[in-house]
Amino acid sequence: MMPKTTIIDLLRHGEVEGGEIIRGSTDDKLTDEGWAQMQDALQNDINWDVIISSPLLRCAEFAESLADQEGVKCEIIENLEEIDFGDWEGCSRDDLMKDDDGILKRWWTSPTKQTPPKGEDFHDFRARVLKSLKQIIEQHEGKRILVITHAGVIRVILMYILGMQEENLFRLNVDHASISNIRMFQDNSGEWGTLISHGCP
Repeated sequence: MMPKTTIIDLLRHGEVEGGEIIRGSTDDKLTDEGWAQMQDALQNDINWDVIISSPLLRCAEFAESLADQEGVKCEIIENLEEIDFGDWEGCSRDDLMKDDDGILKRWWTSPTKQTPPKGEDFHDFRARVLKSLKQIIEQHEGKRILVITHAGVIRVILMYILGMQEENLFRLNVDHASISNIRMFQDNSGEWGTLISHGCP
Protein backbone atom coordinates (compact mmCIF):
# COMPACT_ATOMS: atom_id res chain seq x y z
CA MET A 1 0.00 0.00 0.00
CA MET A 2 1.41 3.36 -1.07
CA PRO A 3 1.39 5.90 1.77
CA LYS A 4 -1.27 8.59 1.57
CA THR A 5 0.16 12.08 1.99
CA THR A 6 -1.58 14.90 3.86
CA ILE A 7 0.06 18.33 3.73
CA ILE A 8 -0.54 20.74 6.61
CA ASP A 9 0.50 24.39 6.82
CA LEU A 10 0.63 25.61 10.42
CA LEU A 11 0.13 29.38 10.68
CA ARG A 12 0.50 31.24 13.94
CA HIS A 13 -1.73 34.28 14.48
CA GLY A 14 -0.27 37.77 14.15
CA GLU A 15 0.17 40.58 16.69
CA VAL A 16 -2.64 40.79 19.24
CA GLU A 17 -4.33 43.66 21.07
CA GLY A 18 -3.22 44.13 24.66
CA GLY A 19 0.53 44.12 24.20
CA GLU A 20 3.17 41.65 25.32
CA ILE A 21 1.45 39.67 28.05
CA ILE A 22 1.13 35.98 28.83
CA ARG A 23 -1.89 35.08 26.76
CA GLY A 24 -3.30 31.59 26.47
CA SER A 25 -7.07 31.39 26.92
CA THR A 26 -7.38 35.22 27.04
CA ASP A 27 -9.47 36.00 23.96
CA ASP A 28 -8.02 39.20 22.48
CA LYS A 29 -8.37 40.23 18.84
CA LEU A 30 -5.67 40.86 16.27
CA THR A 31 -4.34 44.36 15.83
CA ASP A 32 -4.43 45.87 12.35
CA GLU A 33 -0.72 45.06 12.16
CA GLY A 34 -1.42 41.47 13.18
CA TRP A 35 -4.02 41.12 10.46
CA ALA A 36 -1.56 42.54 7.89
CA GLN A 37 1.19 40.17 9.10
CA MET A 38 -1.01 37.16 8.42
CA GLN A 39 -2.06 38.43 5.01
CA ASP A 40 1.58 39.02 4.08
CA ALA A 41 2.49 35.51 5.25
CA LEU A 42 0.06 34.00 2.75
CA GLN A 43 1.29 35.70 -0.40
CA ASN A 44 2.12 32.38 -2.07
CA ASP A 45 -0.67 31.05 -4.28
CA ILE A 46 -1.73 27.89 -2.41
CA ASN A 47 -5.07 26.17 -2.89
CA TRP A 48 -6.17 24.69 0.43
CA ASP A 49 -8.90 22.11 0.59
CA VAL A 50 -9.96 23.24 4.06
CA ILE A 51 -9.00 25.88 6.63
CA ILE A 52 -9.02 24.84 10.29
CA SER A 53 -8.73 27.20 13.24
CA SER A 54 -8.56 27.61 16.97
CA PRO A 55 -11.80 29.15 18.27
CA LEU A 56 -9.99 32.12 19.84
CA LEU A 57 -10.63 35.42 18.06
CA ARG A 58 -7.00 36.05 17.12
CA CYS A 59 -7.20 32.97 14.90
CA ALA A 60 -10.86 32.39 14.06
CA GLU A 61 -11.75 35.81 12.66
CA PHE A 62 -8.90 35.70 10.15
CA ALA A 63 -9.59 32.05 9.31
CA GLU A 64 -13.25 32.68 8.56
CA SER A 65 -12.45 35.74 6.45
CA LEU A 66 -9.81 33.83 4.48
CA ALA A 67 -12.13 30.86 3.96
CA ASP A 68 -14.82 33.17 2.54
CA GLN A 69 -12.23 34.76 0.27
CA GLU A 70 -10.89 31.41 -0.94
CA GLY A 71 -14.28 29.72 -1.19
CA VAL A 72 -13.35 26.81 1.08
CA LYS A 73 -14.79 25.35 4.25
CA CYS A 74 -13.63 26.71 7.64
CA GLU A 75 -13.68 24.37 10.63
CA ILE A 76 -13.29 25.60 14.22
CA ILE A 77 -11.73 23.05 16.59
CA GLU A 78 -11.89 23.75 20.33
CA ASN A 79 -8.85 21.63 21.18
CA LEU A 80 -6.58 23.84 19.07
CA GLU A 81 -6.75 26.60 21.69
CA GLU A 82 -3.51 27.75 23.30
CA ILE A 83 -2.59 26.33 26.70
CA ASP A 84 -4.45 27.94 29.62
CA PHE A 85 -1.96 29.81 31.81
CA GLY A 86 -4.31 30.09 34.78
CA ASP A 87 -3.31 32.87 37.18
CA TRP A 88 -0.64 34.03 34.74
CA GLU A 89 -3.20 35.05 32.11
CA GLY A 90 -2.88 38.74 31.30
CA CYS A 91 0.32 39.21 33.30
CA SER A 92 3.58 40.51 31.88
CA ARG A 93 6.70 38.42 32.24
CA ASP A 94 8.37 41.28 34.13
CA ASP A 95 5.57 41.33 36.71
CA LEU A 96 5.82 37.60 37.25
CA MET A 97 9.58 37.80 37.55
CA LYS A 98 9.19 40.43 40.29
CA ASP A 99 6.68 38.34 42.21
CA ASP A 100 8.45 35.00 41.92
CA ASP A 101 11.20 34.65 39.34
CA GLY A 102 11.80 31.05 40.36
CA ILE A 103 8.48 29.62 39.25
CA LEU A 104 8.64 31.26 35.81
CA LYS A 105 12.21 30.08 35.27
CA ARG A 106 11.22 26.55 36.25
CA TRP A 107 8.41 26.64 33.72
CA TRP A 108 10.72 27.86 30.94
CA THR A 109 13.28 25.15 31.66
CA SER A 110 10.87 22.31 32.55
CA PRO A 111 7.37 23.03 31.18
CA THR A 112 6.37 19.40 31.72
CA LYS A 113 7.16 19.59 35.43
CA GLN A 114 6.01 23.12 36.33
CA THR A 115 2.36 24.06 35.77
CA PRO A 116 1.25 27.71 36.03
CA PRO A 117 -0.93 28.23 39.14
CA LYS A 118 -4.49 27.10 38.30
CA GLY A 119 -3.28 26.54 34.74
CA GLU A 120 -3.41 23.62 32.34
CA ASP A 121 -1.01 20.74 32.81
CA PHE A 122 1.34 20.39 29.83
CA HIS A 123 0.62 16.69 29.41
CA ASP A 124 -3.14 17.38 29.18
CA PHE A 125 -2.44 20.16 26.67
CA ARG A 126 -0.21 17.91 24.56
CA ALA A 127 -2.80 15.13 24.59
CA ARG A 128 -5.64 17.33 23.34
CA VAL A 129 -3.50 18.89 20.60
CA LEU A 130 -2.26 15.55 19.26
CA LYS A 131 -5.77 14.09 19.46
CA SER A 132 -6.95 16.97 17.26
CA LEU A 133 -4.05 16.46 14.84
CA LYS A 134 -5.00 12.79 14.45
CA GLN A 135 -8.65 13.68 13.86
CA ILE A 136 -7.70 16.29 11.25
CA ILE A 137 -5.58 13.77 9.35
CA GLU A 138 -8.28 11.08 9.50
CA GLN A 139 -11.01 13.44 8.28
CA HIS A 140 -8.93 15.16 5.57
CA GLU A 141 -6.53 12.46 4.49
CA GLY A 142 -4.68 13.28 1.28
CA LYS A 143 -5.65 16.96 1.30
CA ARG A 144 -3.82 20.29 1.67
CA ILE A 145 -4.85 21.92 4.96
CA LEU A 146 -4.21 25.31 6.56
CA VAL A 147 -4.32 25.26 10.38
CA ILE A 148 -4.40 28.66 12.07
CA THR A 149 -3.47 28.38 15.71
CA HIS A 150 -1.00 29.34 18.48
CA ALA A 151 2.70 29.06 19.24
CA GLY A 152 2.22 26.40 21.91
CA VAL A 153 0.06 24.23 19.67
CA ILE A 154 2.54 24.49 16.80
CA ARG A 155 5.44 23.60 19.10
CA VAL A 156 3.66 20.48 20.34
CA ILE A 157 2.92 19.31 16.79
CA LEU A 158 6.48 19.93 15.59
CA MET A 159 7.96 18.19 18.62
CA TYR A 160 5.79 15.18 17.85
CA ILE A 161 6.89 15.15 14.21
CA LEU A 162 10.58 15.50 15.10
CA GLY A 163 10.53 13.14 18.08
CA MET A 164 11.87 15.87 20.36
CA GLN A 165 11.94 15.61 24.12
CA GLU A 166 9.16 17.62 25.71
CA GLU A 167 11.60 19.51 27.94
CA ASN A 168 12.97 21.19 24.79
CA LEU A 169 9.68 22.92 24.00
CA PHE A 170 11.11 26.44 23.97
CA ARG A 171 13.97 25.59 21.64
CA LEU A 172 11.43 25.96 18.85
CA ASN A 173 10.89 29.62 17.97
CA VAL A 174 7.43 30.41 16.56
CA ASP A 175 7.06 34.08 15.60
CA HIS A 176 3.85 35.95 14.90
CA ALA A 177 2.40 34.97 11.49
CA SER A 178 5.13 32.41 10.84
CA ILE A 179 4.33 29.29 8.82
CA SER A 180 5.56 25.74 9.26
CA ASN A 181 4.84 23.04 6.71
CA ILE A 182 4.55 19.34 7.53
CA ARG A 183 3.68 16.21 5.57
CA MET A 184 1.88 13.36 7.24
CA PHE A 185 1.99 9.84 5.82
CA GLN A 186 -0.27 6.87 6.51
CA ASP A 187 0.18 3.27 5.37
CA ASN A 188 -0.01 -0.24 6.81
CA SER A 189 2.84 0.51 9.20
CA GLY A 190 1.01 3.44 10.79
CA GLU A 191 1.34 7.21 10.73
CA TRP A 192 4.44 9.35 10.60
CA GLY A 193 5.41 12.84 9.51
CA THR A 194 8.20 15.02 8.20
CA LEU A 195 8.96 18.71 8.65
CA ILE A 196 9.36 20.44 5.29
CA SER A 197 9.91 24.03 6.44
CA HIS A 198 9.65 26.00 9.67
CA GLY A 199 9.25 29.61 10.65
CA CYS A 200 8.91 31.08 7.18
CA PRO A 201 7.33 34.54 7.49
